[in-house]
Amino acid sequence: MTYSIGFPTGETSDYFSSTSWRGVNIDYHYMLEDNFAIGFSAGWQVYSENRGLVTETSGTETVSGYRYNYLNSTPLLATGSYFFDTSGDLSPFASLGIGLTYNELQEDIGLFRATSTGWPFTVRPEIGLDYEINYNVGIRTSFRYNYIASGSDLPSLPNFAITVGLVWSR
Repeated sequence: MTYSIGFPTGETSDYFSSTSWRGVNIDYHYMLEDNFAIGFSAGWQVYSENRGLVTETSGTETVSGYRYNYLNSTPLLATGSYFFDTSGDLSPFASLGIGLTYNELQEDIGLFRATSTGWPFTVRPEIGLDYEINYNVGIRTSFRYNYIASGSDLPSLPNFAITVGLVWSR
């Protein structure tokens, strides 16, 4: 289980310029060999931003109000991980996740809300480090890039994330 700090990039930064401090992930690995594991990853990252007072015109309609953007992003991925050295306390790894991400993008202006949802295709490469504190318990830190393709009514919403958390093993 890890805590995630998200950084918007690509089209995500068109909606959010600030860091997301609200994220959590749960990952499971099943070791097929000493160095290779398959598993799954699920998470939740929330972005929000107050864009201030805006006036927007579309055709003959004009709306003025305070604008707030929200994004709830929930990836569900199948993963493959390679652990470079499992003999010591430090174990660097590389992982690749492939699956879908449920995205809900909300744009509020005054009393009006536009909501777009979808399940776009997602690829997530990751590099990280596990440090064993005690037998079967450790600390994990990693760097992830979440490429979330465009789909339905949603633009592509990629982001970077830094994760820190606990690892349990048997």
